[in-house]
Amino acid sequence: METFINRIMWFGFSTVGAAFLGTGVLFVVLALFTQSTDIMGLFKWILLIFNWGVGGISLLISIAILAIGLKLRFSSGKQNPEVSNAN
Repeated sequence: METFINRIMWFGFSTVGAAFLGTGVLFVVLALFTQSTDIMGLFKWILLIFNWGVGGISLLISIAILAIGLKLRFSSGKQNPEVSNAN
């Protein structure tokens, strides 16, 4: 049962991580596109800060979530015998 729960959690973390990765890439591309457009000065900087911020944070979150998912996927589930016998 524990293996089944780990598989479900790994799939969930992978799905959420991929969604954040897609969002991050989308907003970074929007920021790159906004840099080359001819928009009013202040509004352009607000858009750039928002797009780079959301894109960067989404990419960082996706890296963290995917790392947790991969740790769940490749963890053996075995405990260290030295630690468990320490009691």
